[in-house]
Formats: sequence, structure tokens, C-alpha cells
Amino acid sequence: MSNKFETLKTTEDSGDEESQSKDNQKVDKGPLPPIEISPNEHKLQYAYALWYSRRSPGKQTSIQSYDQNLKLVGRFASVEQFWGLYSHLVRPSELTTHTDFHLFKVGIKPMWEDEANQKGGKWIVRLRKGLVSRCWENLILAMLGEQFMVGEEICGAVVSIRFQILGSGARGAPRCVYLSTGHISYIFNCGEGTQKLAHEHKYKLIKLEHVFITSANWDNLGGMPGMLLTIQDAGVPKINIHGPKGTVEIFDAIKRFVNLQDLKVHEATCDELQTYKDQVMTVTYIPIAKSTVHEVESTDIGEEVVDNINYYDYMAMSNTKRSLDSTEEKKDKSWVTGQKSDMKLISQAMSYICKLHPRQGKLLLEKCVEKGVKPGPLFGQLKAGKDITLPDGTVVLSKDVCSPPIPGPTFLVVECPSEDYLESFVSHTAFARHQHVTTSMKNDVPYCVVHFTPQKVMDDPRYVDWMEKFGSYTRHIVVNEENECMGVEASHKHQHKLHMLHPEIFPFLNEDCFQKKTRTEDPCIIHRSRTHHTVHLQPELKFDTETEVSLHPKEYVNEIFEIDGFLDALAELQTNVNAQTKALSIVNDYPKILMLGTGSSIPSKVRNTSGILLRIDENNSMLLDCGEGTFGQIVKFYGRSEADNIMRSIKAIYVSHLHADHHIGLIGLMKQRRKVAQDPLYLFAPAHIVAWLQFYHKRFEPIFHRITLISNSELFMDVHEPMEYRYKNMYKTVNVRAIRTVYVNHCPYSYGVSIELKDGNKIVYSGDTMPCENLVKLGQDCDLLIHEATMEDDLVKEAKLKYHSTVSQAIEMGEQMRSKFTLLTHFSQRYAAIPYLPQSENDSRLRNVGIAYDNMQVSLSQLPLLPLMYPTLKVMFNKHCVELEERAAKRQRLMNQ
Repeated sequence: MSNKFETLKTTEDSGDEESQSKDNQKVDKGPLPPIEISPNEHKLQYAYALWYSRRSPGKQTSIQSYDQNLKLVGRFASVEQFWGLYSHLVRPSELTTHTDFHLFKVGIKPMWEDEANQKGGKWIVRLRKGLVSRCWENLILAMLGEQFMVGEEICGAVVSIRFQILGSGARGAPRCVYLSTGHISYIFNCGEGTQKLAHEHKYKLIKLEHVFITSANWDNLGGMPGMLLTIQDAGVPKINIHGPKGTVEIFDAIKRFVNLQDLKVHEATCDELQTYKDQVMTVTYIPIAKSTVHEVESTDIGEEVVDNINYYDYMAMSNTKRSLDSTEEKKDKSWVTGQKSDMKLISQAMSYICKLHPRQGKLLLEKCVEKGVKPGPLFGQLKAGKDITLPDGTVVLSKDVCSPPIPGPTFLVVECPSEDYLESFVSHTAFARHQHVTTSMKNDVPYCVVHFTPQKVMDDPRYVDWMEKFGSYTRHIVVNEENECMGVEASHKHQHKLHMLHPEIFPFLNEDCFQKKTRTEDPCIIHRSRTHHTVHLQPELKFDTETEVSLHPKEYVNEIFEIDGFLDALAELQTNVNAQTKALSIVNDYPKILMLGTGSSIPSKVRNTSGILLRIDENNSMLLDCGEGTFGQIVKFYGRSEADNIMRSIKAIYVSHLHADHHIGLIGLMKQRRKVAQDPLYLFAPAHIVAWLQFYHKRFEPIFHRITLISNSELFMDVHEPMEYRYKNMYKTVNVRAIRTVYVNHCPYSYGVSIELKDGNKIVYSGDTMPCENLVKLGQDCDLLIHEATMEDDLVKEAKLKYHSTVSQAIEMGEQMRSKFTLLTHFSQRYAAIPYLPQSENDSRLRNVGIAYDNMQVSLSQLPLLPLMYPTLKVMFNKHCVELEERAAKRQRLMNQ
């Protein structure tokens, strides 16, 4: 008996688009004939249609293309007709990735646009791979048998399976491979920006249970704080960390500024003699030690410091009661110095040999018929490997009616961090059984090897020779700094829209990362990875490179042009901007402000966490706060080559306080700057930051290279004297006249800062704070106040609880200090598209108030143009404005009840 539906699992597209379109046209042209039911059949309450579809991962699918991808498999209206169709279908666990089965009532298409679905919702249940097929069967049987007892409420059910790989490792992009197998997900390494990229492309982090780290450095660990916060918020109770011994110590070190109270971080025992095994795969650990040892460059990092502060304990240590004593921070009992420890660098690296478990063979329907097994649930039991007993007592063995199990594929994830490890790496015996494989050992041939190895090591002839030993069958997928793909589209799309408002303030982001360049030095066996490149491991082995991230500028612009009233609003804006530019002699000149991150807590698709680049002049810059992915934001804006010049220009980094979203990108940025600049770097930060940096420097990798740490408390407004001789070199290097700080009302040791430039301009940055008298004194008559505006006005209680400001409070702070302009930033991610400004007709308060967006570059003279943009922004993001107003109205109704 042939199975006409077997093609659903063996082809990616199940026919070309033209044939699919014709199939669907038959459905769309008119109603199909009624389903005939013979008198001997058991009629169902409703008739059903089974659909099949395949989608491209990470891409926004239009309604038209989604409709064309739907393929009608069959219809049924009786129990017998259902089993006649179902018994010939591929089981969900055997479908290729990004493919779905949809079972819906006849007359209702599996689309939200169908009238029957428009006002509905959905329940999502995530299952382990081995349970998917059985639970899908139980679900649809319950639905067909009307066991939910909800009348006509249920329209249908959908089942889907995913397997994806994430991360290219390009400069400024995360290094991360994502493996999903139904209910469980795994990631291999987690560089800075992984959470943001996963969020943009809808990788399901809620299923994450295991993280495999290949070496304990920031390139592999920098995204973990944000990742852990995200999965904790999603309700994940526990995460297992596999990697070199000691890797998990970093999570204990960050717990004071990353609130992980509800997530248990478990260190897996990575023993070379003991494999890890679960229901999906078996993992063999391959520890790699250095074969040559070189002395680490000696760096004086001062007395060892231990920080015992909980930076989320707002009430215990309010800054409002502190005096401006520059020695106070070091006198605090939470500051412990002089302790000695025997901490040594984690020098071990780890590679992984992963082998998926065998897949059950196909159910042979001819054999079932011979054995007298009738279509129905018994088929599922036999397919699952269970023996059954027929009503007449005949025992049917699963092995007699199923083809032999199919061996699971093997893949390797490896890293040789430097030449010091190379001899140990290439000579490790564990790799040998997967190289030069004989016919009898063909199941040990890896389908692919994922290389996190730096390019300098990969170019070594010894490494090239090691790769070539795997043979032509094995694919070598490279995830390292020589790749080009940044993996993002959302920020480019957002910038294309904002660019229409003002091309200088919102310039296009650098698009070099979308060009496919070949590296002539690469052997032919090398594949340069890009985000969404997918390795299918089961049910078929396939390498898919067709679903890359790409730009669609015309679609972005057309989407905006279709909004009612936008063209009129844009024309009015351009008229006003031209008039204002002429009247005020506005120029795009230094100093400039580049907003690298304008969101709070964790990144969203279009708002990164805090980061502001103050371009003092062409050769000198200062960074204000450094949230996760700050360096990546610089690369996206300027491109790889120009980013090097920007890194050289950064002479100082200011950190306002020690919450992770304001400084977790610091280590990555310091590492990148060291690659291109050897001149000193000043770090202005709370003194307690040294505890975190010392720990990382001693245990993970050296980062103190010509770094001078100056405590923010040393720069207090009432005690700091910029003209003192000891600050002469500092101010010469940074190229500003004065830097002064005050305590602000947020977590322990939170600061606001003012920067007086040599031309007399004064820029004030609030950091995170409630309304604060100290900041008003510091910012008197400033040219620019950059102030956090985390919450909208009717969430004032929530803002107070978390020691943040509302929009109106931030505006009022600017008024009190007589700031010439107030730029609002640090918005809650609920306002990613547009925050709500309290606005009425002829409201003079907003004439010198602007909204910050990521990748907005503005000179001081251009600031007056920003308020002109708000009406057009409201039209552009009208949908989001309506949602904000509806939520506010709902909250008001609840308060009035």
C-alpha cells in the first residue's frame, strides 16, 4: 500500500509555488462538493479539513504568501473517513522543520483573517519531541469527539516542529547556535545580543533547558545575564550549564546586579568519562587543555575587593540620606578590601560530540494488514514500538510491522581558543573515531562540525589538516569574527521609517553585513554561517541556506505610506523643519549625541539597553553607560571598518550605576577597544564595580589593559576641583573642561553626571532616578538634559516603587534646572514604538522636549527639530498610540471600580 502523504516529510516545499497556488485556487473558486457519508459510517458532528503548510523561519509572512503556502490534504465527515486519512499521514514528530498540520472545520481556513477566527484566541502547548505525535493524536480525537464541551467555540488545531541555528559570530553579533527538538531547546554559547536576536526572530527561549559553553570568555558568556532574565520572566525554573569547570561562578558574581531569585542555575558535571544523555541525544564532553603555556601579562589591579551589595534593595540603602563624601563609598561595610584569594584563570576549553537517538522506523501498512491490524489507535502503539494483542488473542510485535530504527545523526561543536591549545586539540583521540571512518562505522561520520574557533587558529595548517580528516560528507560551519552577518532586520526597518522624518538625524544603518562576501583564504569545505541558516537533523539531513535575513526597503516605506494621513503629516513636518533650520542656522556639527540604547531592563527589537555616545569632536568621544550589545550597536551604525575609528575615539566610559542594563556591555567593549587602541581608557563608575571587574579579570580573562578607574564619588559636584594637577592628564585625554557627579534617587550608589565641554556647552545625564533635587542643582542652566522617562504618567506608583521617573516628572526636572532642551530616554519596553507624551493644544512645555530613539544622531543645534516630529510619529505609530490609550483607559476604569 503506497502512502501518498509521505512526500510531506521528504520535500521542503511540497511542490512549487505555482502548483500550490493552483491547488488553493480550486478551494477558493467555490465550495467543494459535500462530503458523502455512507449509511454504515459513523458521522461526526462537524466535517473537517486537514491542511499542510511550510513557512520560512524568522520572516514576516504576508497574508497572500501564507494563503498560497496552505495545501489542502483532505476532508472527512465520519470516523471511518478520518482513520482512512490519518493512517496514511506522516506523524508530526517526523515532519521537517517550519512545517505545520492544521485541522479545521470545513469552511474555516487556518488563518486569523478567516471571519470565524478573527475574534478568537489560541492555546499553546509545548511538548517533548517524543510526546508530540501521541498528544496531537489525543487532541484531535478529543476535538472530533466533541469532548471539550464548548459548543462551536473550537475552530481547529495546529501542530508544528522547529529546529533552528542562531548566531554568526560576526564582530558585534552574538556567537550562538540554537538547537530545538520539540519541548527542549539547547544553545551552544551565548554571546552579547543573543536575547535580542532570539526575540526578534521568535526563537522560543521558554523551552531552553541546557546551555553548552565551549570556553569561559565574554564572547561566549556575554549574553547570559540578559538571557537568564528573559527565561526567568517566562517562568523557566532551572537552567543547566555545561562547560569548563568553574564557568558557573560568573552567575554567582552577577547576582547582585542581575536579579535571578526565581531561576536555579545548575552546573552539569562535564566528565570526559561520563556522557550526558536525555531523551533527545547523547553528548560526549571533550575537555581541551593548553599544550603550551605562556605567562599572562602582569597588570596591577590593586587590592582585591568584595562587593556585598544587593543593587535591587532600594529601600535598604536609599541615596537620599547620603552626604556628598568622596570617601563614603569605600567606607561602606559592604566594601571589603585586602582579602587574598587563590583564583586562577579557567584555562580549560570544551568541545562536544552530539549524537541524536535513533528514530523509530516507518509503520508498514501492508504488514499491518497481513497481521489483521485494523486502522485506528493500534497503529500508533505499534509505531511507538509497543507490541499489541488483537481481540482474537494474536500478539503483533512492533518490530514485525515496522522498518528498522534509523540511526541518529552526529554533529560536533568545537572550539580551539588559541594556538596554545592547538596541539592538544588536533591530537585528541575522541575526534579520531569520527575521522577516516570505515564503512562499518559510517554512523559515526558527523553530518556537520560547528567551529567557534577564532580565524587565526582556523588558518593554521594543523587545524586545516584536522578538518580535512573528516572527509567530504561532513559540513564545516564557522561561527566566528570573520563572518559578516549581524542577523538583524528590525532595527534597519525601524530606521528606514524614521529616516523619512529627517535623513541626518536618522541616517540609514550600515548595510555591509547583508552582502555575501567570500573569503579567498577559506578551504572549500568551509561554510560561513548567517542567521537562520538551518541544519535539519531529523527526519532528514538537510542544510538550508534559503531563509537568510534580508532587507526590504520598499516594503518598509510602502507600509508607512499606506497609513491614513501620514503623507500630509510628513509634508507639514518637512515644511516646519525647513523653516526652523533656516531660522536657527542649524548645522550637523560637533558635539553630537548618538543614542545607542534607549530602552530599559532588557533589549527589544528596536530599543537596546542604555548607551549614549557623546561625540565631542571627530577624534574624541565619551560613552555614557554601556548596556548589553553596545559595541554591536556601534558596528550596526558605522559598519565594521569605521567602528574601529570610533573605538579609538572613545577616551572615557561613564557608568551611572550597577544595574546590569547599564554596564553589562562594558567588558565586551573594553575587549574590542583593546584590539584597535593602545592609549589609556578612563572608567568613571561606582567604586564597587571594581569587585566585578577584578573577579572577571582573575577568573575568566584579562581585561585591565591601560584602564584607569576613577570613582564617581571622586567627582562630586561640591568637592571636585577640575583644575587640580592630578586631573590634568585626564581632562587632556578626554578633551572636556569638567565632569561632575551627584547621587540620585535609585539603587545604592546611583549617580547623575554633568559634562562641561571646552566650548562651554553643558550636558547632563540623569542615569536612572526618581525626581531628584541633587540633579536639579547639578544641571542648572544646562544646554541639554538627557533624562530617563521609564513610565507613562498614570503609572506614577509603579515608577516610585522602582525608583524611576514618569514622562512628566522628567520634563519637570528639565524645567526646574532651566535646561535649554530635555531629551527623554530609558523607556519601558512597552513603549518601544512610541512613548505617550502628555500633550494639549499649544502646550509650551513640550517645545523643548524630544523623544530619543536608538540610532538617532543629533547635534546640539539640531535639538529644536525633535519636538516638531512628535505629531508625525503619532501618525506613523498610530496603532501603538491607540493601544497605549486603550490600556490607560482600562487602568482608569479598574481604578474607578
